[in-house]
Amino acid sequence: MFTGVYMRSASHFELKLDDIKNVGELLKKYRKEKKITQEDLAKYAGLSRIGVVKLENNEGDIKVSTLIKISNILGFDLVLKKRATK
Repeated sequence: MFTGVYMRSASHFELKLDDIKNVGELLKKYRKEKKITQEDLAKYAGLSRIGVVKLENNEGDIKVSTLIKISNILGFDLVLKKRATK
């Protein structure tokens, strides 16, 4: 199980996301900074535009594989921190 997600842009902005609900807001922020439309992000990530809207509005779940695709498209690093096993 993952304990946190870190998203880091090229400008070394880093935010720890203990609460995965904030992912959509950050995706929208990065997308707008890159001047990428929802339609284009959907096309490149293999999603529908409605799927992108739902992600940005924190509706539903996001797969790690989708998050990795989007991070590559938007140009930020995605680091998953795994919980230590007992």
